[in-house]
Amino acid sequence: MRGGDAGAAAEAGSPRSPDLYDLSDDSDYAAAAAAASDHTAMQTDLADRGSDVMAGIDVVYEKERVTIHLTQYGSGRISGKLRLFLQKGSLFLSWEPNEGADSLSTSSFGVEIEKYRNLYTIKALPLSDVRFISKHTPTFTLGYIIIVLSSGLAFPPFYFYNGGIRELFATLKQHIFILRSDDNPNVFLVNDFQDPLQKSLSSLELPGVATVANAMSRQNSLSFTGSVDETRHGADERHGEASSISQYGSKQRHKSNDPGRDLSIQVLEKFSLVTKFARDTTSSLFRDNSGAHGYGRQQHEYVFDNKASDKHKNQYITPEKAYIPSATQESDPLPLVWGKQRDCPLSVEEWTAFLDPEGRVMDSKALRKKVFYGGVDHVLRKEVWKFLLGYHEYDSTYAEREYLAAMKRAEYEAIKSQWKSISATQAKRFTKFRERKGLIDKDVVRTDRSVPFYEGDDNQNVVVLRDILLTYSFYNFDLGYCQGMSDFLAPILYVMEDESESFWCFASLMERLGANFNRDQNGMHAQLLALSKLVELLDPPLHNHFRQNDCLNYFFCFRWVLIQFKREFSFDQVMLLWEVLWTHYLSEHFHLYLCVAILKRYRQRIIGEQMDFDTLLKFINELSGQINLDRAIQDAEALCTIAGENGASCIPPGTPPSMPIETDGGLYVQEDEVL
Repeated sequence: MRGGDAGAAAEAGSPRSPDLYDLSDDSDYAAAAAAASDHTAMQTDLADRGSDVMAGIDVVYEKERVTIHLTQYGSGRISGKLRLFLQKGSLFLSWEPNEGADSLSTSSFGVEIEKYRNLYTIKALPLSDVRFISKHTPTFTLGYIIIVLSSGLAFPPFYFYNGGIRELFATLKQHIFILRSDDNPNVFLVNDFQDPLQKSLSSLELPGVATVANAMSRQNSLSFTGSVDETRHGADERHGEASSISQYGSKQRHKSNDPGRDLSIQVLEKFSLVTKFARDTTSSLFRDNSGAHGYGRQQHEYVFDNKASDKHKNQYITPEKAYIPSATQESDPLPLVWGKQRDCPLSVEEWTAFLDPEGRVMDSKALRKKVFYGGVDHVLRKEVWKFLLGYHEYDSTYAEREYLAAMKRAEYEAIKSQWKSISATQAKRFTKFRERKGLIDKDVVRTDRSVPFYEGDDNQNVVVLRDILLTYSFYNFDLGYCQGMSDFLAPILYVMEDESESFWCFASLMERLGANFNRDQNGMHAQLLALSKLVELLDPPLHNHFRQNDCLNYFFCFRWVLIQFKREFSFDQVMLLWEVLWTHYLSEHFHLYLCVAILKRYRQRIIGEQMDFDTLLKFINELSGQINLDRAIQDAEALCTIAGENGASCIPPGTPPSMPIETDGGLYVQEDEVL
């Protein structure tokens, strides 16, 4: 989440001295900040408009203006009251959103407030169901916490507008056992007495325990009792009703010796290394908490009122060679809606016809439609991509574009000179620069080296790739560089063959996709949550299979979304796919429909083989190079058409690649924590 409210998410990073952090878990602080208080009991339900006291309940902590942000930029938010309370000797947490004027949002979110208020209300969460709490107290921005459950699911960040995080942790220490993580001093493990799982996974170099918790355990109303096999076979029979939670797993920082401390797409491959041994270890770890209070799970449900789209809700779109559903998979007759056949690429003659004598694109929608259905001839990509990426305006003239290129080239050189002029002596005192440069140097030498344009030793194009990424880290210093960015830049540089133009096209693309690399991963969370709702809309049985196998965070699609299928197709196919996505012709979020299309294409195997998270992740990774791109785009088009407005309503406002909502604090303010 960017903007002045953003901070680093719960990611395992470089080891830092504990004395540089808020030591609210120290015993002397806990004793000094005792927050227990007595409240008169009243017969009221927790959800009854935020009552202050409840029957048989002792509220030990209470804080107003604890806020959830509806978008990654904080432009829409809901403020509420967070409580810790004791009931029958157990500690519970609740969060009740304020009514009416107390909910903060821009006008564009006004009509959505009630839906989101109900979506994120927490009625009574037993602390015994919490795996860890990540605490973030940036120096110049709002502090926030992220609560991650034993299942690996996580609530959205809670921002404390009136402070109170220190008092919260002091209160927690009085009533439950919490332990600061050895890997990340911002992470506090809850009820963690021995933590054998963390030790067992360290050899796999995984970012952290909670990242894969959902892949290693099965939940019984979000509490763990009995064996792994019992929970695996009975999970779908024990879904109760309680608080609504954001269904996304926590993202940890890299291992301590990674100087970048940013998200790595290699995490996805490492997930598949989690074995039955690790799963059994998790079961053993949580079996000690068999007395934990049951905590029902209420899934995020979107209500679809559009009757025109409802008739397609349970129908499966499968073009040629469609599978025949088994008797155990209920399905309605296939709708006669197919994606259009792929067209030939935009030719030089067609491109010329789109331009007026001064070079303006006369019909941008028709142009985008043409590119959507056929792509662009490679000889034209250098020119057309600048429009698709937003570097050029469609109504700009030849003269205006020539002038812009000259101005932007001078601006690029000025930005580049900022890091080029750093001496070795300065670099010794510039930790952030050294870390980013080291990470970029490591990444560029392994980016698309099989492509002739980048292959071989001492390749000058690799040097240019590095220079552009370093320059971008100074241009957008808040976002900097994250692993995966080189994957986006490499095809752009290949097409542009110009350093300055490649930089500005890449910068334009990052305006839309930069949120993929936010530390708190709200951009990725928003997309995976939207994907979950689209699958639920377009293929309920498949979604139900994911529900029963604890795959609702859709992390198996993480790589697809993060770098827009870069690893799933050949270099040439990726260029075609990206220019289709950049048209935003049917939807800005067409890549999510493409995810659904691919999952539906292989749904028979996924459901028939009863794939759990580990098996599914391995299967998805092995699809690389095996997916028919043209067919997938056709299927995605059909799905997008059928979903209609109902599909659009599944996607939260501001979800990438929608353009960010600019705030007074800027677009990319992402305050580093104390180093």
